[in-house]
Amino acid sequence: MPSVPFQTRSYHLNESHVEQLTHKWVALQGEANSSAFVAWFWVKQWLAHKNLTTNNCLCIEVMQGQDTVGLALFGIKTKRVFWGLSFNHYFLHKSGNIREDQTWIEHNTFLLHKDYEQQLADEICQELAKIEQIDDIKIGLSAPSFINTLNFTGFNLRTELSSPGYLADLTGFITLNDYLASLSKNTRSHIKRSIKLLNEQSPLRLALATDADEKDNVLKSIADLHRTKWRSTVYGSGFDNPCFYKFHQELIQDEHSAQNCRLYTLYQDDIALGHVYLLTQGDRWNFYLSAIHFNADNRIKVGLVIHSLIIEQAIKQGITVYDFLAGEAQYKKSLSNAQPYEQHIYCFYRNKPLLIFREQLRKWKRMMFGGLFSSLRIKLNDGSQ
Repeated sequence: MPSVPFQTRSYHLNESHVEQLTHKWVALQGEANSSAFVAWFWVKQWLAHKNLTTNNCLCIEVMQGQDTVGLALFGIKTKRVFWGLSFNHYFLHKSGNIREDQTWIEHNTFLLHKDYEQQLADEICQELAKIEQIDDIKIGLSAPSFINTLNFTGFNLRTELSSPGYLADLTGFITLNDYLASLSKNTRSHIKRSIKLLNEQSPLRLALATDADEKDNVLKSIADLHRTKWRSTVYGSGFDNPCFYKFHQELIQDEHSAQNCRLYTLYQDDIALGHVYLLTQGDRWNFYLSAIHFNADNRIKVGLVIHSLIIEQAIKQGITVYDFLAGEAQYKKSLSNAQPYEQHIYCFYRNKPLLIFREQLRKWKRMMFGGLFSSLRIKLNDGSQ
């Protein structure tokens, strides 16, 4: 147990708090086991798109003496249902608005000092449980290992959505061949043959966008390709959503997040074959999305090639994990050399008669309609091949 006791408080975040929160968050993330999605460069952009004058964002802060050792932000949404009833939903680092949340957060956790993670999680849970107007708390996408640390007294738990995640463990690798040797013989053959066939046509070149104009041009190219492929599908294209597009335009242009947003393009001469957008934090690179030009030769797998060449760059820079994030896809399975992991969206709802009745109605609905909606995910499809 810590020698200095914890003090926990909650308050509605407004514009006057943001500058002070910036210093606290940046200082704490250096002492925390946090992901790119809980790093300040992402959270800051999320806050920039919220109207903080409407008391729609709750901050939970845990102090130890003069130091902030725990932080969590919750978007607040009140949903009116029937007979004049309404429910108050709290969302960890999300707004509760589908269009705003299409940016899609993963590895979502509280920001906790690594020396006291369980104690701090308990403090935040207890603070939330004291707020009587909270009906439910939605958290995700998050790993079960994080959820297992949460103890919301007086709440029940359900899982709303589940998705596998895939990654490449690059620990100890020195060259691209080291990584390729960790994959299946079939995948290795596809990658080497694709690189050979492409280089026979014209030498390949992997380019990292380094300045604001280059990044903006790559994002525009990704947007155009993505709209072409996904606009007419049931999922649609995230780039048709102004909230999504503006979020990422501003994210890649922000001088403080430039080093955390990497946009790669694979060229053959001056012709772009595909683009990949990564979010980085520490020694972990996270594949966020891609856009690939169709290749008429079905022997050529541009998606596998571009990921392999980016992973080669990651190895050179001492990166230990290349995370393909959540979502079922064959190319992710093929490029992964580690066991799949799970992420879920969870809902903690109060153990009150009305909310228990609502949960029973939800179960009846699932029984009637089966698994029709169980596999649907509100996420930007990446379009890799």
